[in-house]
Amino acid sequence: MKNKDAGFLFVLLIITNWCCTKNQADELITTDDLIEKALDDEPGICTELFAKDHSRAFGQKNLFWAKHQLRVRFMGGSTYVQNKVKYFASQWSQYANITFQFVDSEPSDIRISFNSKDGSWSYIGATNAYIASDRATMNFGWFSDQTSDTEFRRTTLHEFGHAVGLSHEHQHPEASINWNREAVYTYYQNTQDWSRGEVDRNIFQKYSISSTNYSDYDPQSVMHYYIPKSLVIGSWAPTSNTNLSAIDKQFIGKIYPLGNGTEPTESKLCNCPEDLSVIACEDYESYESQAGFNVSKNWKSWSSSASLGELQNYSWGKVLKIAHSPTANPDLLYLPGVLESGNYSIRWKMYVGEGSSAYFNIQKYEKPGQEYGAQFFFDNNKEGKVQANNRQANFTYSQDKWLNIQLDLNFVQDMISFSVDGQNIASWPAKWTATSGSGISQFGAINFFAIDEQSKFWLDDFCVSTGGFQNLTSFATSHFDQSAPSSNHSIVKQ
Repeated sequence: MKNKDAGFLFVLLIITNWCCTKNQADELITTDDLIEKALDDEPGICTELFAKDHSRAFGQKNLFWAKHQLRVRFMGGSTYVQNKVKYFASQWSQYANITFQFVDSEPSDIRISFNSKDGSWSYIGATNAYIASDRATMNFGWFSDQTSDTEFRRTTLHEFGHAVGLSHEHQHPEASINWNREAVYTYYQNTQDWSRGEVDRNIFQKYSISSTNYSDYDPQSVMHYYIPKSLVIGSWAPTSNTNLSAIDKQFIGKIYPLGNGTEPTESKLCNCPEDLSVIACEDYESYESQAGFNVSKNWKSWSSSASLGELQNYSWGKVLKIAHSPTANPDLLYLPGVLESGNYSIRWKMYVGEGSSAYFNIQKYEKPGQEYGAQFFFDNNKEGKVQANNRQANFTYSQDKWLNIQLDLNFVQDMISFSVDGQNIASWPAKWTATSGSGISQFGAINFFAIDEQSKFWLDDFCVSTGGFQNLTSFATSHFDQSAPSSNHSIVKQ
């Protein structure tokens, strides 16, 4: 939370899985290509597999961790192999304020298995938090007590690079590799059994400038594929990168700045409480301008005629203002990712001006208007109400101050709870919609809308986490009246 003046009135899964499998290529890296001879028969090759749509040294902006110490738990492996992984993973920490605490029990952020039949892979950055605690988030498929230090170093640095949010360098927005496309299709079909579409996605596709933080393209990066010369037209010098490059070190230090007594100038980290296992964070600090915010992947307008509100910059930080307008009225969606299993907490700050109102609702899908969850009204008389399943829960709230808003989503128990400043207002079954008791148990987005001419409120400091939620069994369906459907319980917009 930024240090806000109390007198403010004057004033946001894909889940991306990075999977590495042993290369079955006929064209292998020779021992002359390595710094030292490896005992491994062949080098590993990494592919990017996407569980959902996706819009890198570089990385996708919203996938860097919002904390600086990650808890790591081994799920197997010999003591010798574990010690090698610990040693080489720590090299990232020499150049950035990101450390790895190796633990024997939950909670953990990264879990490492050693399944020899599953290649080597890692989930990307903060998406690790989406993975159930009994499942691995990283695997080393060819490590053994006979593995060379070169291979331990190369693969460990690469996979932990993914774990802290970095992507494959050959897909850098500014990479200019002159591919021999037909040779590439043949090579990866023979070595990885990839279709042409999989080759397009894992080799040729570049990532957008707007969705990534990146440095200059770096063919020496430990995150770069080994690319045989036969796959490139013209000059190309294949390298097997087994160490952090100079740019790797510089870039990771900018993303997770070391505390050296100077004020960081390029860090875009969003700060959520360290005790939360954060999967999405939004404090607006990464946006240089309104134009930059308007193309954010985490915020979309409800329609082409609606606005995304006004990004405001104050001495203590940036916030988003939602105020009614007769033209381009603010109507926007916060899209941290679809949540449909497990337990989550969504927290943010909201400031409602004196004599003003605020409104938001839960959308069950990312595409708006398909199915409404509960609706939340903060009226201009300091009274509020939650409406779901044609029932209503009333509350009062304070204006001219930052309110701590919290939604706890417990899909295990099929319950949702809503709190303001730590006080539980209401809880209800997750399957409820705004007007019925039967819908999908899923979260897609939060819709903020300037509902009337009195609407004027500010938003800041969104944190979506898998920790911090309440045990909702103690609340059940609470604080709702049992009223029948009426005009007072209609959906604000259809």
